[in-house]
Amino acid sequence: MYAERTVMKAASTAANCVAALAAIAAVAIVLTTASGRAWADGPDDCPPGTGWNPTLGACIQIEIPGGDPGNPDPGGGESVCRDQDGSEVPCSKDGLTWWGAPRFCYAAPESPQSPPPRGHEDETGLWWSCSAGGGGAGGGAVWWAPDGDAPVDPVAVATTLKVRIPYELANARIAPPPTYHTYISYKNWLWVDEAQWRTVSATASLRGATVTLIATPTYVSWGMGNGDTVSCAGPGRAWVTGMQEDAPTNCSYAYASMVDPTGDTWTVTAQINYTLAWTCSGNCGGQTSGDLGSQLAAAGDTTTITVLQRQTVNKNGG
Repeated sequence: MYAERTVMKAASTAANCVAALAAIAAVAIVLTTASGRAWADGPDDCPPGTGWNPTLGACIQIEIPGGDPGNPDPGGGESVCRDQDGSEVPCSKDGLTWWGAPRFCYAAPESPQSPPPRGHEDETGLWWSCSAGGGGAGGGAVWWAPDGDAPVDPVAVATTLKVRIPYELANARIAPPPTYHTYISYKNWLWVDEAQWRTVSATASLRGATVTLIATPTYVSWGMGNGDTVSCAGPGRAWVTGMQEDAPTNCSYAYASMVDPTGDTWTVTAQINYTLAWTCSGNCGGQTSGDLGSQLAAAGDTTTITVLQRQTVNKNGG
């Protein structure tokens, strides 16, 4: 709970407060996982089931949520801040930080700082002041924030998670399989394991805010080895022995020509493309969700296919 008091402050204090915004509490990022497997061994004080990541300087895990990949994406929407009447406002202004509910104003730490309020003498925190108003408190409102909690920029946090999400590294499957061969103009089936077609996410907690970045698979990009690429919506249909040769599939490719007249062998790769959306709860400065573009994951296990020219045999009747 914030202890709050109201005082009248001159607008000129804003200029002295900009530098103080750089004094931010240490980031503590914790990523959770359904599997409980950590990235690396951590120090003795890491929580059980987590591991120390020296790049982040934090104990982390990875979360791969279960459920139907077709569930609606909980992210989406604009990355904006809003005033109490719902109108859009800039998330920063003149070097000041927007505080959402219940403040609804642009604020900066007071300078100089007054002593902590009664009952909070042992806390490390900051007095904040509304230096520019939205439709809420306006200039003059001052409050004590334990640990100096300024609103978190969820887009910045989500961006750090973008390169740390446990994307699936797709294993390429093809029919005919590598143990056989195909022919020019023959339709070859392509697919990835259905278990790899799932939503993955990562979560970071920072200064009272929790940011989750959700990556939803949208299509598979196939590299056919000869310089051609194919994009298929979904994981593709797995070929099962006994299927009719004209069975339908939404993901296939036919080689149109050969480089080596005696036969070509190509290495085939698969990469899953994800759309990214984030959500934020807690100390998010009024921002709750947004989009972060897309990400093409790296390839997993490759496969190969040998392409031959079908021979024509002429038989002369006797």
